[in-house]
Amino acid sequence: MTKYFIITILIGSLISGCENEVEISESDNTKINFTAVDYTIVHDQMVEQILQVPGTTIPFEEVKIYSEINGRVESINFEEGEKVKKGKVLVKIDTDILEAEKKQLEVNLRLAEKDFKRKKQLYESEAGTLEAVEKAESNLEGLKAQIDLINVQIDKGTIRAPFSGKIGLRQISEGAYITTSDLITSLAQIEKLKVSFSIAQRYASRVKMGQEITVKPPSDSLNVTSEKAIVYAADPTIDQATQMYNIRAKMDGNSTLVPGGFVSIQYNLGKAEKSIQVPTQAITPVIDGQIIWKFNKGKAEKVKVNVGVRSSDKIQIFGDVQDGDTIVMTGLLGMQDGKNIKPKNEIK
Repeated sequence: MTKYFIITILIGSLISGCENEVEISESDNTKINFTAVDYTIVHDQMVEQILQVPGTTIPFEEVKIYSEINGRVESINFEEGEKVKKGKVLVKIDTDILEAEKKQLEVNLRLAEKDFKRKKQLYESEAGTLEAVEKAESNLEGLKAQIDLINVQIDKGTIRAPFSGKIGLRQISEGAYITTSDLITSLAQIEKLKVSFSIAQRYASRVKMGQEITVKPPSDSLNVTSEKAIVYAADPTIDQATQMYNIRAKMDGNSTLVPGGFVSIQYNLGKAEKSIQVPTQAITPVIDGQIIWKFNKGKAEKVKVNVGVRSSDKIQIFGDVQDGDTIVMTGLLGMQDGKNIKPKNEIK
């Protein structure tokens, strides 16, 4: 009695474990086990390509302000956070030593001019040599060049705003000795912003200057509102490191967004004819991307795909998938290339 009870349990377990497997005889001597799976049949359809990608906001213009000469800070003529006009004097560096060097050079220049005139007169009266005249002239031109260089350095002691914008935080104090490597402050033009983002290279041909994008701040921001921006520039080539296409858009007028922040971008690239979409559960992530499984004469075939735009329940795919192909929807974790499969229920 116990023996029959154990045999009954074993038979029941085997039937349960092979619930989705169907045995088909190909001949009297060969039997093939097919795994029954749910499926969907894909068709070409029109897809509106609205990309959702991350981006960052950056000032329309931005520069770090440094001194081009070493020296003591004589005066600071800006307030932190102040809006300044192009050409405004921001900092003056003490140039007393340079001014003194210039005066000495000017004295030497006057002497050199007299020496040159005298030697030129002697040469013209045949009492001097051409070599002496050329040497005096060379000395004269050298002193003029040194004075020009000093004037440039003195001029660099006055640091001006290169464009109109908003001053950042001050990094120096009046009276401090600074070098060319010491940051003074930053200046940014924030009335207008740039938005920097990237899209997959397969969409690069659909990018046109003048297209409009929608820019949204992070969802946890207060008073979240979307703003519009216009695509105005893109890199001439695909980024080899990321295989992405880098794009920039600009936002005119006073934006509520703060430069340097992350944003979400909605980019409508128009309608794409003959696109393939599959239910999201048909996609299996793997180490090097994504795959789907399709029917190929009763066997499972692994197909590597790239994904595109998403909807609530479907996702656009690119790869070796054609109109009318049958895609596997269940049993994906245990699927293997060449595995015998049989359609069970269609999922639409």
